[in-house]
Amino acid sequence: MDRAAERAAAVADAMEDIAKIDAHGREYGGIDRAGVERIKERLLQLAERDDLFGDEDFPPPDAPGASVSYRIAQNDHDELALYVQCVGDGTSAPPHEHRTWAVIVGMRGQELNRLYGPCAGGDEPEVQHEVMVERGTGVAMLHDDVHSIHIQGAATNFHCYGLALERLTGRLFWHAPSGQWQVYDDDSQIVEARPGRT
Repeated sequence: MDRAAERAAAVADAMEDIAKIDAHGREYGGIDRAGVERIKERLLQLAERDDLFGDEDFPPPDAPGASVSYRIAQNDHDELALYVQCVGDGTSAPPHEHRTWAVIVGMRGQELNRLYGPCAGGDEPEVQHEVMVERGTGVAMLHDDVHSIHIQGAATNFHCYGLALERLTGRLFWHAPSGQWQVYDDDSQIVEARPGRT
């Protein structure tokens, strides 16, 4: 089996397990903290196969601060999407929400995630704790969790969401200069990387 076929099979197996976790959560009114932690553990297993997700197949962007998300799985309802996200040196993202569950698991490099407390009523976000996402670690968030990203040096990670990136409209980020929450306009590049898709 060549690398592309082996990667497709490994991704399909992982996404089948993730779909079961997500479906179980939906059956009981929505995925919970334990559910997203189980998804994180499953993606950590997939990340151990770094031979299937190297720079030769998922090249990082050349420009500092740039980001590219390679879509490697997504179901027919634009849900349960998995990306290999490659970012350049100096990439950052302000505190923001996702409006769906989100799991980030490290493969190469380091991505500092700051996680914030509830931001109801438009309050300024306050850091609750930090997690360095790198090989063997990750973060798991529910739909209303808020985090920011800070990267020195390039990094490559799995990003998995309950909805595809294109469906994550209307989410908010903290605009520090104005002291307000504003609509987040994500300008990251999405590259189709599923077998047989262009």
